[in-house]
Amino acid sequence: MSVDWITNSKMANLIKLVSNESGDEELRLNVNQLNKLLDPNIKKVKDCVIIAEESIGELEEGFIKAIKMYMDKTGYEAANTETRISDFFENEISIITGTKIALMIIEIWALKLKKIDPNSQFCLIMCSDENHVEIRFHKVHDNEIGWLAEDLESYEDGAVGYILV
Repeated sequence: MSVDWITNSKMANLIKLVSNESGDEELRLNVNQLNKLLDPNIKKVKDCVIIAEESIGELEEGFIKAIKMYMDKTGYEAANTETRISDFFENEISIITGTKIALMIIEIWALKLKKIDPNSQFCLIMCSDENHVEIRFHKVHDNEIGWLAEDLESYEDGAVGYILV
């Protein structure tokens, strides 16, 4: 999948570094962890899509309270889809390797999300600092602002970028 990333300069540099990296770092993980990363429990709850272990019924029962807690649907989704790449590995991984893996996972998640909710647009986000890489997503909801600030350069402490699918 060819996508155009919208990034701050730090993320643009990181993505460029990843494309030039050979990727020969040793990774240790078990199959269950790999499965959770590649195929998380993505669930459609009312007009939201999140990652959750709870049943749809349980999620729908607490939906109004959750939306109030997170301020809006976008915040609810972004908070409930946060995934740290390093949490799935038994050994430490470099930021370059974490970013390379995150880019692959985002492609897989984008396909899954469009299958779950084909008529919606999704924002898939990748952030990193010197310690870890994380990914998350949210739907693009009418009448709600995105989860990220418009000026991505305002994120001075790390690399950040997103794609829309």
